[in-house]
Amino acid sequence: MTDKNTARLTKRVIDGLEPIEGKDYSVWDSELIGFGVRVKPSGSKSFQLKYRNSRGDQRKKTIGRYGSITVEHAKKLARIEMGKIAAGDDPVESAKKERNELTVAELCDRYFAEAEAGRILHRNRPKKPSTLAVDKGRIEAHIKPLLGKRRVTELKRRDVERFMFDVRDGKTAADVKLGPRRRSIVKGGDHVAAKSVNLLSSIFKFAIRYGHVEENPCLNIDKPADGKRTRFFNAKEYGEIGVALAKAKELGVSPVLRDAIIAMMLTGCRRGEILNLTWSEVDDAGRSLNLLDTKTGPQSRPCGRRALEHLHSLDYSSANSWVFPSPVNDGPLTEVRKFLAWVMKESGVNGVTPHVFRHSYATVAFELGYSELIIAGLLGHRLSSVTSRYAHQVDHVLADAADRVSEEISQRLGLTPDSHPQAHTNSSSIAQVARSSTASIVH
Repeated sequence: MTDKNTARLTKRVIDGLEPIEGKDYSVWDSELIGFGVRVKPSGSKSFQLKYRNSRGDQRKKTIGRYGSITVEHAKKLARIEMGKIAAGDDPVESAKKERNELTVAELCDRYFAEAEAGRILHRNRPKKPSTLAVDKGRIEAHIKPLLGKRRVTELKRRDVERFMFDVRDGKTAADVKLGPRRRSIVKGGDHVAAKSVNLLSSIFKFAIRYGHVEENPCLNIDKPADGKRTRFFNAKEYGEIGVALAKAKELGVSPVLRDAIIAMMLTGCRRGEILNLTWSEVDDAGRSLNLLDTKTGPQSRPCGRRALEHLHSLDYSSANSWVFPSPVNDGPLTEVRKFLAWVMKESGVNGVTPHVFRHSYATVAFELGYSELIIAGLLGHRLSSVTSRYAHQVDHVLADAADRVSEEISQRLGLTPDSHPQAHTNSSSIAQVARSSTASIVH
């Protein structure tokens, strides 16, 4: 037989086709034009479809292997493909395009490479290394395991919603041992689910910009509330925490842990801002902390007198560039969670994270009568263009406010001789107003 043979293809005819050494050949169906069977030298046989696309180019598409599908089934599939061709489709080009389409995992890798190179902007700045580390964790822990093999053009809104609920319900939760005294604990929950969808949405915005997709499947999804924290300490809780911190000192707990916790409470700074604080950033004359790395970039943060006195009382860090040096290596202290959990268990105060210190700082400022504008300045939020015209006066007011707030918190903790924690009480009305007034400006 030669490759120009035609016949009415049936099972008996195909079974009778013998291989030719060193050569492929095809036999075409005499009834269904363009449908044929290809015979290889090895003896394997496969069904194929020959056609011309809308540009007149000849194409051949493999339909399936003989033995895996029957002649009748192959003819049905061929007719379906012919219908697509008549409508203007090109099955070969479509298959090639599908093979070349990015998977979600590949898109994540491209996005992250661009972000590391500083070409993905967040708040008009390249993403910080700490933000990139969080993004990388969410990609590897949640996005890739659940969506990584999906093609980006296939992903629909319902897929993203299912992904969000799977993350929320702990489908990707894990506890992985990374090495000696190092573990990676991945949790679910509303906050993690919402943040993961937000990151996935950013990744798809990147995909749209580079022409990989036309639509963002993450838009208009109702996400769980992901961050409005309203927990703050009342005066009684401050006093109980102060007692627990004093007990830690009596028990000989590493002072750097205790002092870092106190610094967070007296300054209202974020956990990372305190743990990575260096002495070069402490500005006594300016009554501020000139932080090189914050959530919004380099920033000068007002620092109260009591907070500065606390920092200068640390006799173990004078010879170190880090204000809170690690007791186990040459870097800064990296973690306070276990100690914080002990303090809260000892004090009986529940629902506490380092961010609660920041919110509590803002609440104390509110109780002392400071406006939302001043509180925003104390927390390092950008002040309006109007107030920036009076930067010197604003800095002076903020420094005085930081003095009062740090003094008040110091007294509530029982850190100063004239403190009387029991004298500070919060009425429910003050607490309610403070919660609503500070929740929107703390973050």
